[in-house]
Amino acid sequence: MTTARRRNAHNNLGLSLSSTDTRVSARLDAAAPCVVFGPRAPVPVPADAKFITARQYCDRLGGISFTTLARMLERDPEMPRPIYFANRIRFFDLAAIKAYERLCEVRTAANRNNG
Repeated sequence: MTTARRRNAHNNLGLSLSSTDTRVSARLDAAAPCVVFGPRAPVPVPADAKFITARQYCDRLGGISFTTLARMLERDPEMPRPIYFANRIRFFDLAAIKAYERLCEVRTAANRNNG
C-alpha cells in the first residue's frame, strides 16, 4: 500500500500518522517479501508407493480440496475408501485407486457408445 493510500485510510478512520511513522512503514513495505497466491505445487508420489496421502489423491484428481474429496466419497460407494493411521491421517491404497480409475474409464466409454 502506498504512503498516500495509507495516510488516506488512517485519516478516514480518524487517525493521524506522523512523518516518521510513514517513513518506517514505507521501509517495511519495501522490505516485505512478495506473497505469491495461486495453486500450490503437487506432492510427488514415489514410484514404489503402495499408499498415497489424501493430499496426493486430491492432487491426482486435479487439485481438488479435501471437502470435495469427502463429498465424492459420500456420493460414490465404489470409490476407494481411506485407511486411517493413528486415527487421523488418511491414506488411500494406490492399487484400489488405479482399479477405480480403470472402472471410470470403462463407464465413460460405455456412456459415449450408448449416447
